[in-house]
Amino acid sequence: MWLEHLLLLSMLQHVSGTWSWGRYVVVHPAGNSDVADACARYRDLLVERSTFSSMTIEEFLDADVLPAQTTAALRDRYLPG
Repeated sequence: MWLEHLLLLSMLQHVSGTWSWGRYVVVHPAGNSDVADACARYRDLLVERSTFSSMTIEEFLDADVLPAQTTAALRDRYLPG
């Protein structure tokens, strides 16, 4: 998690100036308490939290921000039943 977040932060500091903002988001199933706990512990270590976030896949799909076909495919793949 730390290394992936560092990759984002390094992109924001790239000399090309290509990226003006970014956020590392961890998406995990609501039932995965290990990942939720790891995200909470990692967040607590950060002084500046604007570039890190986490959410459940259920929250992500319920936000209705993806095309319906994509949402359906992700639900079938990651939330069967």
